[in-house]
Amino acid sequence: MHPLRNQVQTTVLALAFALSLGAAGCSRSYIITTNTGAKVITASKPRLVHSKYVYKDANGRTNEISTLRVRTVEPYSREALGSPMKIPELR
Repeated sequence: MHPLRNQVQTTVLALAFALSLGAAGCSRSYIITTNTGAKVITASKPRLVHSKYVYKDANGRTNEISTLRVRTVEPYSREALGSPMKIPELR
């Protein structure tokens, strides 16, 4: 095999791997637990804007919830959720 061709293949594979890692880290789900115990799974990290958490749902729509109604905001994990549930994906 030609050395230049091998170097190009290695570079392309490294670039593809780096891009896949970057894409995987772009969207992370969070769980907002309300004072009543209800859990809202978000498709984006909630941002605090004028005493409201603003986030995107699984359909890509922007939603908000008052900080007075929120008990916790934490990254999605099966342990935090307490029961198995599908992670929403941003469309």
